[in-house]
Amino acid sequence: MKSQTMNLLKKEIILGNTMSCLIWMICCLGMYFIPNYPSYIGPFYITLCIMMTFALNQTSHDILYTVLLPVRKIDTVKARFLYCGMLELGAALLGAAAGLIKHFAHFPLNYSGCNITVAFFGLLLTVYSVFNFIFLGNVYKNPLKPGLRFFGAAVAYFVTYALCEIPVWVYHSMSDKFVSGEIESLPVLADIGRFITSLDPADLVRQLPVLLAGIVLFALSWILTFRRAARQFEKYDL
Repeated sequence: MKSQTMNLLKKEIILGNTMSCLIWMICCLGMYFIPNYPSYIGPFYITLCIMMTFALNQTSHDILYTVLLPVRKIDTVKARFLYCGMLELGAALLGAAAGLIKHFAHFPLNYSGCNITVAFFGLLLTVYSVFNFIFLGNVYKNPLKPGLRFFGAAVAYFVTYALCEIPVWVYHSMSDKFVSGEIESLPVLADIGRFITSLDPADLVRQLPVLLAGIVLFALSWILTFRRAARQFEKYDL
């Protein structure tokens, strides 16, 4: 059964939306280098790749073709989930590469949101977990109509992104007063924001629990969402 899943994954990569995804991956990487640009916007384009993969398959009747093959429905869902997971982790790896380049090239700090820090990747995986739960966790109720599910998931992506960024925004709004001595200490929310966006080596190490929490949440939500989607697709009448 594993070989069936891998063959279906190979089909996803070769016959799917891969070229368009590669273009969006390049755009995602480029957006990390835009000065004072929110770090979460580039990764959002990867969610568009995921939605367009479903939309393209609708046009090409890929789902109908696939289920006519001697494969289980669950393997079809598993291959699609692996493909989507590869795209999301690819966006995170591109962010890591961009963060290293910006560090060694001495790029200016990001004052519109979070810098590319260790904590940022934990929060990004959390945002992706919410998106996956809402989009991938519901799209298999009717995989031929992904648009409405994506709209709800996109709204959830930006709401979660905003919740992750609020401490950073509060910190940036108060940092000048703190540095000038107008206020003696930062409020708790602003101090959390300072910690999340800090590129200080000691803070980057202390941010590791945030990254680990994001990895665990991403993995657990991936498993739960996959099981939910597999049950939905088993019930779906083609």
